[in-house]
Amino acid sequence: MPTILITGAAGRTSGYVLRALLESKSVPPSDIRLFVRSQDAVKKLKERHPELPDSSFALGDYLEASTLPPALKGVDIVFHNGPAFHALESAMGIALIDAAKQAGVKHFVYCSVLYSVLTKMVNHKAKFYVEEHLIESGLNFTILQPSSLMQNFNLERAVSTGVLPAMYNPKTLQGYLDLQDLAEIARLVILSPGQHNRARYDLVGENATFEDVAREISTAAGKDIKIESILRDQVMSKGATHLNIASDYGTEGLNRMLFYYDRRGIPGSNNIARWLLGREPTSISGRIRRDIQEFHG
Repeated sequence: MPTILITGAAGRTSGYVLRALLESKSVPPSDIRLFVRSQDAVKKLKERHPELPDSSFALGDYLEASTLPPALKGVDIVFHNGPAFHALESAMGIALIDAAKQAGVKHFVYCSVLYSVLTKMVNHKAKFYVEEHLIESGLNFTILQPSSLMQNFNLERAVSTGVLPAMYNPKTLQGYLDLQDLAEIARLVILSPGQHNRARYDLVGENATFEDVAREISTAAGKDIKIESILRDQVMSKGATHLNIASDYGTEGLNRMLFYYDRRGIPGSNNIARWLLGREPTSISGRIRRDIQEFHG
């Protein structure tokens, strides 16, 4: 079996990918390596996945060059999901790609963003540069380009409060992808990399507006869900996003993204997700019904 390195392993997206790999039983825990920054992250991951041995963890920092070769030693496949709205996201991705090439990594899977060419948004621009470097690196690669994730709206909070915060125009059409679908696609690519070499996959599950989302939650929860439009400078204080943004760069990046969403949104096609999954992608109503059932045990 190949050895697989997952970066940002304590984060949300990489956490879903890790769980998909472990639950598939196709990869022994000993063949998974998790790149994390702290012992706190190691502790959190071991609590979630006690089957992971101590050898699964590699502590380091993308920008601390000496920590990358030990993390990548003997690694065959890298799954990389960079930190969102970080001023050095491009530099981190480029450093990891260069280190992966030096280490002889056989395939590099990069989790980017839908339409990274939309460089008016700094988070897209950062990922665009990483994609460009990866394509030019000579490494075998696959680039996953997911839309906004369905888990970006806090379903449990919307059901309990009866309010869905809208960070941009609730009539704007936006592409959404279920994180479980993204993790399943990532697992498919990681476990059969030769079939996906040099591929860039736009990944969308369904296009919808905030009005559509509120209507679907109302139907599934059996209660009226109201939309509360909030100003961009209130997004963090209102708890309308899962992101933890502490820097001026991050705040500026979030503001630019929400301004773009307000004006245009980023809808897309779900053809590629359907093809990769071999089924219809999870719909917004399907994700809502599934997760509401989980809330109630």
